[in-house]
Amino acid sequence: MSDSINSASLNLPSGTELAFGTLLNVCSTLNQPGTAQELLDNLLLQARRLVNAQAGTVFLVNHSQLRFVCCQNDARPDLCVAPKPYELDRVSLSGTRISVDETSLAGYVARYKEPLRIDDAYNMPSSVCHKFDTSHDKTTGYRTKSLLVIPLIDRLGDTVGVLQLINKQIPTGETDTAFTERDQQIALAVASLAAVCIRNAKLRDTLRDSHLDTIMRLSTAAEFRDDDTGQHIRRVSFYCETIARNAGCGPETSQIILFASPMHDIGKLGIPDAILTKPGPLSREERLAMQEHTVLGAKILNGSDNEIIAMAESIALAHHEKWDGSGYPAGLRGEDIPLPGRICAVADVFDALTSKRVYKNAFPFSEAIDLIRQGIGTHFDPWLVDVFLSARGEIEIIHEALTE
Repeated sequence: MSDSINSASLNLPSGTELAFGTLLNVCSTLNQPGTAQELLDNLLLQARRLVNAQAGTVFLVNHSQLRFVCCQNDARPDLCVAPKPYELDRVSLSGTRISVDETSLAGYVARYKEPLRIDDAYNMPSSVCHKFDTSHDKTTGYRTKSLLVIPLIDRLGDTVGVLQLINKQIPTGETDTAFTERDQQIALAVASLAAVCIRNAKLRDTLRDSHLDTIMRLSTAAEFRDDDTGQHIRRVSFYCETIARNAGCGPETSQIILFASPMHDIGKLGIPDAILTKPGPLSREERLAMQEHTVLGAKILNGSDNEIIAMAESIALAHHEKWDGSGYPAGLRGEDIPLPGRICAVADVFDALTSKRVYKNAFPFSEAIDLIRQGIGTHFDPWLVDVFLSARGEIEIIHEALTE
């Protein structure tokens, strides 16, 4: 069971009374449902607003290291790469990692569980063991001066992360000033609230990940029958999530598509091996039998009240329909084809083109991109192909990470 947030569960530092109403609002905001990544982005934004910090970063503890997970900078937004979805992060984009020790400010705070308030990062006393790494500033040209580095400690006393607030601003926008003791107390109060929320979000993420893992494993039972690696369903699901997200479907819908799309070919469980593994062209009768996997998949998934299974049913039935009406099983045309089915059509064909099969070699990535482009208005929704092409960088990352 996740922790609930109330005054009894928090050990708020003294000096926050004047901001207590604001802190309650922050508490409410941070406790909204969402992924850990979304929570951390919101945490950083709320903390910066409360103490007027120009920039900030958040690190999470991961296997005895700190992993950089989000960044905000009002003066230099170009320095903050938009967060990738958690799936890509786990596949290949591991993020910057630093040791939990005195060689960095965040590492020191994580190790000793005590905050740091620094007036000028370039003029720290020589007697302190923790050091500020100037390499990032030298690379980017951004000047870090004042800092608040705050540990995120959960109710068990474990450090779960570090909140770093950078460059105190005054109303005129100038940053030649320092964070105050009151700023530090407010940041500690936010950190107390956030640590509980982060634990809850991690529990939700763990449950979500277990669901996805189960879906992937069960769906692989169908894919192993005609795919040597079983990675097809993983690539297609990540491609689908990328297309959906870039098409503006929103985080929740995009995640549902991520969960549902692995089951797009579940109906292949009902197709004879002689057809699935045939090395040459299929006869007309064999081709018609193969096309039945869409209907079989929808039947397997039919009748569930679960929104993921309901979307999976729609995708299984519609992912071989074509924009011009020449697809199967129903010959639907244009926007009569459900959006998730249209999204999966692009993802599924692209992966088929770039994958080796018993009857063909894999097309090179660029050539497969060109073939998808040629399908605009006939096989594929023109708008979704534009979205797919605009997300080419993310698509290539997935392709490289999950292709053996």
